[in-house]
Amino acid sequence: MPPATRSHRLRIAACAAIILAASLARAADNLLARGSWPAISSAPIDGAWNGTDLERRSNCASAQNDGDRGTYAEFDVTTDPIAHVMAIDQRGITGLACTYTGDYQGTGDVRSWSGTYSCTDGKHGTFASRGILVTANALSVHLDVRLDTTETCTIEAVIGAGRLYP
Repeated sequence: MPPATRSHRLRIAACAAIILAASLARAADNLLARGSWPAISSAPIDGAWNGTDLERRSNCASAQNDGDRGTYAEFDVTTDPIAHVMAIDQRGITGLACTYTGDYQGTGDVRSWSGTYSCTDGKHGTFASRGILVTANALSVHLDVRLDTTETCTIEAVIGAGRLYP
């Protein structure tokens, strides 16, 4: 293969610069990863979001509950920046309502959120975040959930939602 020409090397450098700029722009939009939740209720993560709760359940006490599921829902997110608490109230299209409440910790690009999970059908457990991405119009929360009542599933969940902002 012939050596790269000067114009070819310039095109490669330009592509690398575009990719880097796009990555930095995504990080700039990610307020949670950046560690700057404003102390006002209109902060980008706070508010009503519409989307889905996707779950992959395993190791359930009742084997028929293992497997993948998805539910359309509205997610109302609130934060208390002084106490470092975040809550998500989920109202599913099926009528089921669930609440995730817990402390968030960390600074900069390293943030975590963990706490308790409960639903109107009696499900209860704990959760810990794997990752959280927030932009003005998109929310993604990747969670590990462990049910601890009569059903003891391990759940990998992704809340994916959007909104028109402002």
